Formats: sequence, C-alpha cells, structure tokens
Amino acid sequence: MGHWRIISLVLAISISILHSSQALNEPEDFLHAHSCIRRLRDIKPLVWCPDLAKSAQAWADKRKDCKLLPSEKVGENMAQGPNINASYGVNMWVEERPNYDYDKNQCKPGLECTHYLQVTWNTTERVGCGIAKCDPPSKNNIIVCNYDPPGNVVGQRPY
Repeated sequence: MGHWRIISLVLAISISILHSSQALNEPEDFLHAHSCIRRLRDIKPLVWCPDLAKSAQAWADKRKDCKLLPSEKVGENMAQGPNINASYGVNMWVEERPNYDYDKNQCKPGLECTHYLQVTWNTTERVGCGIAKCDPPSKNNIIVCNYDPPGNVVGQRPY
C-alpha cells in the first residue's frame, strides 16, 4: 500500500471517529489538523493567531447562508457540511492533494487544489479559524480559516 494511501486511510478513520463524536472546534483541533499534513511535508507547524481567528469567525458569522464566498482580505479556506468540525473541514482541503501537479506547479486541469496548497504553504506561519451554524433549515456548519502570510502566490512553489 502506497505512503499516501496509508495516510489517507488513517485520516479517514480519524475523521470518521471525530465526525461522529463531539464537535472538536477549539484552536488546538484546527492546529492539529493542519499540523498532520505539514509534518508529512517537513513544513513547520502553524501558530494560532487570535486576530485571524476573530476575523475568520466574523466572516463565518456573515456566511450563515452557507455560501462559500471568499472575504478576499487574507489567505483563506472555507468549507461547509453537516456537523462539520475542524478535523473534517481541514481534511476536505487536504484531500485535494492528488490534484496538484508538483512538476508543473499547478492544479491538474479542471481540478481544485488551492485549498490544499494554502494548508501546506511553506511560508505561512499563522492561522485562525471560526465556525458558525448555517441558518435553518440547514443542518450544515461553515468553517473559515485565515492564513498569514497568505499562500497561493503565482509563480512560487508551496513547499
């Protein structure tokens, strides 16, 4: 079994356990979820930034319609889904990894990979995240994570 296949399997098992248990949305939960993939890429872990978390929470609160519209102010990832928590949300972004063509330094044609790239962007040092319950009748949550310095700089490699 390939290295990434094993990692994906472990993450999937962890996510299903976390997803079925109490919501895990504390700063350390977001940091842990980011650190797992960053550690595999030998990228330094992120540090929690209360200011980024405050702005992420404010944007999540504004997006209670569950529309994934970017704030365009900072490096940002967003996810939404039923009972989504920190681990599940970050894993959704990490699952884009196969869509990134490292040799060409771009997403494979027609596929999304920029969320993964932001999670693994080598020069990003700080993260802050927020979560909000979407307006009824939705049972979804929306998660917003803000990153500084932002990633996805055209012409630069993430790691």
